[in-house]
Amino acid sequence: MDVFLIEMSNNKLFSGCIMLLTNIGSKYLAIDLPSNLEKLFTEYSILRFFVIFSIFFMATRDVKISVLLGLLFVIIIKYFINEKSTFCLIRNEKNKEITQDEYKKAMDIINNYNSLNK
Repeated sequence: MDVFLIEMSNNKLFSGCIMLLTNIGSKYLAIDLPSNLEKLFTEYSILRFFVIFSIFFMATRDVKISVLLGLLFVIIIKYFINEKSTFCLIRNEKNKEITQDEYKKAMDIINNYNSLNK
């Protein structure tokens, strides 16, 4: 039995399936958690980092690599993808401010449409 368990724990296919199952099923675990625990995770970013670290540790089984990947993940999410950051690389164009010139052009198009379709 021990040999089987050791083989399973070293099997990359088994580890991949467990990782997939963990990531898919983790959102359903939150259903049973009390609301004060959710408040802890939203208020304390260190708890979120430990969750990220644990996901990377399950995948790599290496503490140093997991910490580095966790820090890299946090930096990317907090600075390079966050629209409120000055370092954001991906901006949402829907929230782009409309200039006065763009407004006038749009109104001209609407007025032309309305005059042609009367």
